[in-house]
Amino acid sequence: MIYRKLLVQLVLRLSLIVILSLSMGWLIWGSAYPWLSLAPLALMLYMTYRLVIYLNSTNALLSQFFLAVKNEETAMKIQHKHGGKSFKKLEESMQSVNQIIRNLRIQYQQKEIVSDAIIENAAVGILSFNSLGLVESLNRKGRELLGVHHLVSIKALLKNDPLLVELFQTIKAGESRAIKTTLKQKTLHLIVSCTHIKFDNENWKLLSFTDIKNEMDATELESWQRLISVLTHEIMNSIAPLSSLSETLSRTYTQVDANTAIGEKTLSKTRLGLQVIQEQGEALMHFVDSYRQLTRLPKAQLKVLSIQHLFKHVWALLGLDEDDKIQYEFSLENEDLKIEADEKLLIQALVNLIQNAQHAIKEKGEISLCAYLSSDGQTLISISDNGMGIKPEDIKNIFVPFFTTRENGSGIGLSVVRQIIRMHKAKINLESVYGEGCKVDLLFPAYTYFE
Repeated sequence: MIYRKLLVQLVLRLSLIVILSLSMGWLIWGSAYPWLSLAPLALMLYMTYRLVIYLNSTNALLSQFFLAVKNEETAMKIQHKHGGKSFKKLEESMQSVNQIIRNLRIQYQQKEIVSDAIIENAAVGILSFNSLGLVESLNRKGRELLGVHHLVSIKALLKNDPLLVELFQTIKAGESRAIKTTLKQKTLHLIVSCTHIKFDNENWKLLSFTDIKNEMDATELESWQRLISVLTHEIMNSIAPLSSLSETLSRTYTQVDANTAIGEKTLSKTRLGLQVIQEQGEALMHFVDSYRQLTRLPKAQLKVLSIQHLFKHVWALLGLDEDDKIQYEFSLENEDLKIEADEKLLIQALVNLIQNAQHAIKEKGEISLCAYLSSDGQTLISISDNGMGIKPEDIKNIFVPFFTTRENGSGIGLSVVRQIIRMHKAKINLESVYGEGCKVDLLFPAYTYFE
């Protein structure tokens, strides 16, 4: 509405100037009184003058408004000395826009204060710095963890722990890494996550880090407690019968003196007792040997390994062609898919996982292995079955050594698998729905190779 009135004003003034120009031309060349052309000329010059003032007034008003916005003078009252309804409306609109900008600035400042307060009081350390290592911000928790009151550059941490500075500089966006460090005579187990932001045409790193030492200690203690519980249970189950039998045999032979003949009944009882002692001893030795297998895995010798070759080896080793009970499916997204791995150890891990899946299938079922590249270039090997699955309350213990839900199971298979996968700096994830099946994902680091 305002701009329409301004346009009407311009059109009327320009139309009047054009009419006066035509009138002046007619009086000069078509009239007997050319001197009368002075009147329209004077009026035309006056109208031109007024038009220039009108346009300059509009520009001055707009300039005043934009200057106020530029200088953030949102409380400034915009005024115009020349009257007119159109200017009045324009001034009101500018004041309205100015008030909206002022309100937005106030809201932004309030949000900025809240955001700063949230960051400052966050339960994790937050650090941002540019490509030169100059620190933009470091919150209270970050200063507490790093043992500093103020940090201008991350290079100032070199005297405390050069490896920590190297991690800060080399960690990539979307990556999380763990490091053990000692700062101000305090040992920390930091987990560091990174993201990148671009500000003022400059790349910044935003790091969040926290000390997980207490959580690790609690988890380690819980693991030891579970392990000790299982070891105590297994050893007591083996030793209790041995102790009882030894006591019985000792009592039997205490009653026999040197001149007394030993009867067949006593000999039979002795033979049976010795047989039980032998069996229990062998069971205990087998248990100890299983523990030795868990703790004495050879160091992984990583080499370039074809997934297709790996699958063929596993298939042949387990003789899956001869299994009529279970249908197997091995699939590859790309036949040239490769990883860096220890072939023997990885075969052992896959064999353990497939055998677990076989035991979970009571009658007939399916087991599938597939391998493909994830969106971030990592190699994923997935093993799934449609067996009985795992009860929800058992999933948290499934990787605990010697924990088993299967009768006559050793309870070390999955523990060995997890240890092997960790040796490859890979990740293992298990998902299961009881009664429907189980799925295990092995995620290996990205590997670049050249043909």
